[in-house]
Amino acid sequence: MRKIIDGRTYNTETSKLIGDWSNERSNRDFSHCYQALYRNTKGAYFLHGYGGPMSEYARHIGNETHGGETINPMTAEDAQAWAEKHLFAETVEAEFGAQEEAAPSDLTTRERVNMVIDSELMAKLRKYSSETGVPMSRIMDKAIIKFFEA
Repeated sequence: MRKIIDGRTYNTETSKLIGDWSNERSNRDFSHCYQALYRNTKGAYFLHGYGGPMSEYARHIGNETHGGETINPMTAEDAQAWAEKHLFAETVEAEFGAQEEAAPSDLTTRERVNMVIDSELMAKLRKYSSETGVPMSRIMDKAIIKFFEA
């Protein structure tokens, strides 16, 4: 599938398949669902998905509901979160680097928040994360904990 979103092209045929997931229901089942995570040649992640008329990909035409298919761009953080939920650990680490082993003091619950961060600071955060293999969310956790300990 090829789709243009906000002036950018996403193409499953020219991008690298990171991994895929399905709810393992038959294509005849109205709730069947399939998703595949891709990274394009410029490093942007996107999720290609399709499903039946009772799936999240349903589309309405008049009074009828049909199966559908779409592409959704993703941030690297969202792509990693999706991969952690749906793919084997080896696949996640092959794409996003080795992950830090859990420790007893780790936070046990996570909450998704949206933040606006200075562009230069974000570039440094991304660089440090890619060099060390530590997820950006873990770096932010440690920085915030250190701030409150000061």
